[in-house]
Amino acid sequence: MHRLLVLAAVGASTFAASGLPASAASQVHYCPPEARGVVSHTGDAAWTATNQSSRVTGTRVETIGGQPSLVCVYRMFGGDYWIHRRPEAPFMQCNGGDMGSGRLGFLCVRG
Repeated sequence: MHRLLVLAAVGASTFAASGLPASAASQVHYCPPEARGVVSHTGDAAWTATNQSSRVTGTRVETIGGQPSLVCVYRMFGGDYWIHRRPEAPFMQCNGGDMGSGRLGFLCVRG
């Protein structure tokens, strides 16, 4: 089972679009290359929470809240953690994977 977690992406807080004009036939959305999971606790100061970070390990298109979502997967705390975004209309047909130069992300075309 997946776990959604609010994660701070190192170097970027959101996906970066390729900067193509709106008339383009496709868009590319890159996953943040690294994410960091932060843990807090309600114990006293003698307890220390261990934070973790992970490079992106995979991509997938999932339905979240009844809508398609572009999901970047990270491994932290023994499980999968997702950072996700919605594709932009009209670029609703998306496939995830290696976008070149070892960068994971999504290629979305007009639907």
